[in-house]
Amino acid sequence: MVRSILRRKTTVRDAAEWDRRPAALQQRLVPFLERQPGFRSHELRRDGDEGGMVQVTEWATAEDCRAYLRNGAAAMAATWLDAFFPTAPFPDGNWVRETVEA
Repeated sequence: MVRSILRRKTTVRDAAEWDRRPAALQQRLVPFLERQPGFRSHELRRDGDEGGMVQVTEWATAEDCRAYLRNGAAAMAATWLDAFFPTAPFPDGNWVRETVEA
């Protein structure tokens, strides 16, 4: 199993506002992810009180994860993610992805 972990800061800092947004994103994102080869699971969580978030997507193999990242599916998912949780302005707007094999 391979985990793709995306960390970043968003403009959404209020806990109540954060709690309202994921359901609508999941309705669009999860069916899309389920159509990707090797998809296993998806998790989105708030990270602290400064707009941090963590998105964890699990894949069956490193090849499945690589295909997701390089063939355009990750870009589509990122577009939806940014629509629901806009990226924080510079210098906090960095997207950091880590891939971990379990």
